[in-house]
Amino acid sequence: MKTINQATAIKVIMAIENKDEQALESMNIQVFGNKGRLWTNTACITNLDNVKEQCNPRLSFNHCTIENIGCPDCLATLKQIANTSTLTQ
Repeated sequence: MKTINQATAIKVIMAIENKDEQALESMNIQVFGNKGRLWTNTACITNLDNVKEQCNPRLSFNHCTIENIGCPDCLATLKQIANTSTLTQ
């Protein structure tokens, strides 16, 4: 899985804020969450797993879409990558 760089992180944040599912799909951003994460809007961005490890086990069916992204760890990591100017790209 490719690491998200600063430019991509900025685009992902904008897509999440604008609920632009097509933009996330074009960047191959994957969202995962079980029903509990669906109900609490705390779905994870699985593309960040190699940066911060998995937030939750992937032992269930995926029920989530862009509307449900909200995992605090994923969003914090995404913002950190977007605000870092010295990343390896």
